[in-house]
Amino acid sequence: MNAPQPAERVMVAIDDDPSNATTLRVAVALGEALGHAVTAIHVVEDATERVRMAAERAGVSLQLRRGPVVATLTEAVAGPEVVVAGVGSGQATSPDAPAGHVAVALIEATTTPTLLVPADTTAGIGAPLRTVLLPLDGVAGTEAAVAPTVLLLADSGMEVVVVHVLGLDEVPAFLDQAHHALDAGGHEFLARHHVPAGAPRIVLRSGTPGHSVVEAAATESADLIVLGWSQDLSPGRAEVVRAMLDDSDVPVLLVPVEPAARPA
Repeated sequence: MNAPQPAERVMVAIDDDPSNATTLRVAVALGEALGHAVTAIHVVEDATERVRMAAERAGVSLQLRRGPVVATLTEAVAGPEVVVAGVGSGQATSPDAPAGHVAVALIEATTTPTLLVPADTTAGIGAPLRTVLLPLDGVAGTEAAVAPTVLLLADSGMEVVVVHVLGLDEVPAFLDQAHHALDAGGHEFLARHHVPAGAPRIVLRSGTPGHSVVEAAATESADLIVLGWSQDLSPGRAEVVRAMLDDSDVPVLLVPVEPAARPA
């Protein structure tokens, strides 16, 4: 007889910082949208009373681990039952690191989709997550990576808003024709991956990708942004991810793209 498999869950890393209440709130809202339980994990360094209280107030179970923080968290969220990891995005420590050092180290190390939660987000306050923003770049590997997560969120009833960004040198003379083509592309993505979104909004922006996605997230009142990414925050890479962490208060779900499917 096969041993029962552990239930799929969202696992969110917390410490004793007050902002963890926000991280837990968003993780719980995402867990409800996905239909998964939420577990908090804390790597023990100091007293744990504030951590225990935060988990109790959020209504989630708590695991305590010991060891090097990043390595311990990376190992924990690699468990087969963990479908999403979560962590507060923290404060930038340098221009090359647009988030806290634990968040940056975790998202670069783990292949588990990871929810980054800004401390000042309003997502999940008094209401479920309703709108997910999906920036598409036309790269097949990126689309394939994010499609299963988008399908789950759409199945939960969240509205999917697809955003395309044209560079300033790509804006055609007839924007209505461009919008028609991109609208068709957005619907093709949803149909190709069997996303049950009857009439998604297709948003067309022009300019730099990072700024344009931040602007679209604010305009569309997005509760969550889903991004496929290469796990590379070196200078000149991951422009949209950097912009989200630097300038947006919307939680971001980063989905690693398989190396073979990453754009050159």
